[in-house]
Amino acid sequence: MTPFFVLGSVRSGTTLLRLMLDHHPRLRCFGEFEYAIDLLDDPNTWPSGERFAEWLSTERRFVASGLSVDPSSDYPTIARGMFDAMISQSDDQPLVAGGASVHRHFQRLSRLWPDAKFVYLYRDGRDVARSCMQMGWAGNVWSGASFWEQAEQDWERFRSVLRDDQWIEVRNESLVIDTPGELARICEFLGTQYDPDMLSYADETTYSLPDPGLVHQWRKKLTRQELQLLEARIGAKLRARGYESSEVPPLTTGALTRTRLRIQNAAGKHRFRIKRYGVRLWAKELVARKLHLTAVAKSAKRETQAITVKYLK
Repeated sequence: MTPFFVLGSVRSGTTLLRLMLDHHPRLRCFGEFEYAIDLLDDPNTWPSGERFAEWLSTERRFVASGLSVDPSSDYPTIARGMFDAMISQSDDQPLVAGGASVHRHFQRLSRLWPDAKFVYLYRDGRDVARSCMQMGWAGNVWSGASFWEQAEQDWERFRSVLRDDQWIEVRNESLVIDTPGELARICEFLGTQYDPDMLSYADETTYSLPDPGLVHQWRKKLTRQELQLLEARIGAKLRARGYESSEVPPLTTGALTRTRLRIQNAAGKHRFRIKRYGVRLWAKELVARKLHLTAVAKSAKRETQAITVKYLK
């Protein structure tokens, strides 16, 4: 069975794509597997199994998976074991390929799965920036664009070291407009054929079928100034990806403007967290981080995660 990963920035449509793939009778694809690689910041060493297991104990997505790990095992054994366990949770036909979605640290995956295949999904960075702001991950579109920008940079570096038969790129807008056609292309890459059941996810999840009317929402929902900021930060990269120009002049972003944007970003994120988690929990989280209070930080993380789950689609 071929391991594969759906890569892309957050808010690029990776959840929708992985649901489609997961509803193929010969494929399996689970979500948000970053917890397998987040600790691999040193490319020359492996964290201990004990450290990995302790870190996983407060990782929301791992806890939700219902998996358990043996801290006496080494890091690669634990990571690959989690992947295999998630893939094996299928009682349908024999699988052709099994995978997961990942939004960061793409290159780290090759340390554990050197022969895996990769599906990189990209979306108009203006829509990604706007959506990240709505999620509370950024206080303005300038900062929201950093998620898209980082993913594009990481993918460009990673793609350069992959074999041509290991990767494919998919444009989100094309997937939404011509869903069967794009899914057929992805399925062929993964070694199988398109199956209409891939669209049955809409009957079993809270996600609707793709709506072509929802592409390029930035045209209606971003202000002229926001478009000018995005043109200044990612305009050239958008055009390199084949996206149309915003047709506004880029805003000059000198040192003073960038300082203002950083302050606005921090304030916006704090406002979002206070609104969602309340002043008490926000303050607890902030103090624990500033004073390096590990036990308090873990407690705050568990509390915020319990609230976050209620907002998951």
